[in-house]
Amino acid sequence: MFGKIKGLGKAYSEYQKTKKAEKAARAKLPPETGGPPRDPEIIKLNKQLKAAKQVGAGVAGTIAGASVVGKIKQKRKEKKRAGKNNG
Repeated sequence: MFGKIKGLGKAYSEYQKTKKAEKAARAKLPPETGGPPRDPEIIKLNKQLKAAKQVGAGVAGTIAGASVVGKIKQKRKEKKRAGKNNG
């Protein structure tokens, strides 16, 4: 059992080394091919774009949720009215 745990530790340390090497290699790439942006204005624009996307997703979710809730309320009212007419 301890041999298996020892093997896992070695595998994990090797995984960490490869991950570090990949990160270092990616940092050397130019921004056009997936490297980090170097211009502070680009960094600022990327943050603004990310925030705008999140706001857009939130608005779409809110609209969809509101329409579902509205339909549910409408069906409940219709059921209530149908019950009153029969009684």
